[in-house]
Amino acid sequence: MSEKKFTVRAQIEVNLSQQDIDNIMVTALEGGINYWCRKAKVVGEYLGEAASDQISRGGSLTLYDAESSDKWELTLEKFLNGVKLYFEQGCHVQVEDNAIETGDIDAGDADCIVQFALFGEVVFG
Repeated sequence: MSEKKFTVRAQIEVNLSQQDIDNIMVTALEGGINYWCRKAKVVGEYLGEAASDQISRGGSLTLYDAESSDKWELTLEKFLNGVKLYFEQGCHVQVEDNAIETGDIDAGDADCIVQFALFGEVVFG
C-alpha cells in the first residue's frame, strides 16, 4: 500500500519597489543572463541612469540572443509576470511582510525571473 500524498496550494503576495526591480535587473544584466543574451538595448530614451533602471520606470529593453538573430522585448508587465511564475514554479527567496530581500536574489534567480518573463518557462540553462 502506497503512502497518501496531500497537495497544498499556497498563494503569496510580494510587493516590489522600483529599487527592488532595478536591483534584480542589475543582477540579471551583469551576469545572470549573459550566457544566453549578448546584448540588452534600451528601447527609446533612457528613463533612468542605466539600462537596468528602464523596466521599473515603465520602459522596455530589447534582449538579443547570444547565438542567433532572435531578440525579445522585456517590459514591466512581462517582468512582473516573470516574478509571479518564479514563485509559482517553486523558486523562491525569503518573503517577509510581503517584501523580498533582493540581496538574496543571485544571478541564477535573476536569470530565471527574466526567462519566465520572456518565455513563460526556463529555456536556457
